[in-house]
Amino acid sequence: MHLVSSPIRIVVAGGNFAGLPAIRNLYLNLLATNSDYDGTSQAPPNPDIKITLIDRRDGFVHYLGMPRGLAQPEYGRKLWIPYSDLPWLKHSSIEIKKNIVSRITPTHVELADSDEKVEFDYLVISMGLSRNAPIGVAASTYDEYLAAMEKYQTSIKDAQSIVVVGGGAVGCELAADIKSDYPHKDVTLIHSRDLPIPGPFKDEFRKEAVRALHMIGVKTMFGERVVEEESSLNDDFSLESNAKYSSILPELVDSVKRNAILVTSSGNTVSADLVFNCLGFKSKESLIDLPSSTDQPIFSPDGIRVNVATMQIDDPKYLNIFAAGDISNRGLVKLAGNAANGGEIAGNSIAALIRAKKGEPAKVAHAHKEGSKGSRGGPGKSKVYGKMKLVLGGHHAVIQFGDEVVPTEAAISMVSPDVKLGKATRILSIGKYPTFDK
Repeated sequence: MHLVSSPIRIVVAGGNFAGLPAIRNLYLNLLATNSDYDGTSQAPPNPDIKITLIDRRDGFVHYLGMPRGLAQPEYGRKLWIPYSDLPWLKHSSIEIKKNIVSRITPTHVELADSDEKVEFDYLVISMGLSRNAPIGVAASTYDEYLAAMEKYQTSIKDAQSIVVVGGGAVGCELAADIKSDYPHKDVTLIHSRDLPIPGPFKDEFRKEAVRALHMIGVKTMFGERVVEEESSLNDDFSLESNAKYSSILPELVDSVKRNAILVTSSGNTVSADLVFNCLGFKSKESLIDLPSSTDQPIFSPDGIRVNVATMQIDDPKYLNIFAAGDISNRGLVKLAGNAANGGEIAGNSIAALIRAKKGEPAKVAHAHKEGSKGSRGGPGKSKVYGKMKLVLGGHHAVIQFGDEVVPTEAAISMVSPDVKLGKATRILSIGKYPTFDK
């Protein structure tokens, strides 16, 4: 039987889009319960609750804006928001451990370079998925991040020919942003399929994305796989302290290469001063040691299996363990908004369990709604489509909502000019204390 200690120990493994909203709603439901709390100052102390955030970074990273941040230095500097800018994280019941999670077990979380085992009564797994740097962000501090971004931005500025390999959403946006900000540079997108943007999308959406890329001036090579490569790595971007953990965290490996000669599957040769590899993401499944108690594995092809109503792991053995964000199997497409929504649900669910055990009613914090239309198909649906807002430079965008495709001319007025940075700061209550009413 699962025993709850005093204080109740809640561990959140991973911050960012899912972990921080989970803690925010735990704060509201378990700490800001005094009738006098109005969001103008810190919630009162609560010695019965201990919340521990484990994150290898000292701040939030707005990944959605990384393609644009690499091309636009001023915007790029805004994408890292130090945890010190979130006053509610300084509550006496909240502790931040800056470390790498090396293993998750049914009872505790293990840390890299430490014998410490962080035990928990409740756990939220919110470590996301791994992309190679620079999109994955190798830095662990704000200063490291600024230094790395400056080097990437200088490399882009100095290069005349740039190739982006991988035509997913990130690759398309990166190619479009670079070409938009540097129209005189030669920018080429190489993708192994006949159309970009893999996933549950209509060909109409993909073709509209290609049209927008061509309008911007990006050259495209579709149906071409890179089979040979001669290049030099960007060794300047490697962080010595991260090298030993690159096998478990691919984001610590830099994917940018200089002075490259690429040979494609059709025999074409492409030369480039700079190459960005945007070839998808990898799971953190190897770090999670949670043996299934049923005939279904904990991990599905889309991530950790969860009950989407509560974000609990879909296994009766782990009702005190939750998974939120990209690491879970919630939704057909991995979206930042869905990650935040899942984190909020996980925080609400844990708070409800704790308050129910005490016989207390729960004033449940609001979980913001991110369109989840098309996230799972029901009976009789022959085709289920996802949702995506593809922002291609400052003047083009393509949107798909379910089976509706919005072309670039109309879509550009429907996307956030700051690539949702402002929305993220509001959801996370950056620079202020959270309130129940957003």
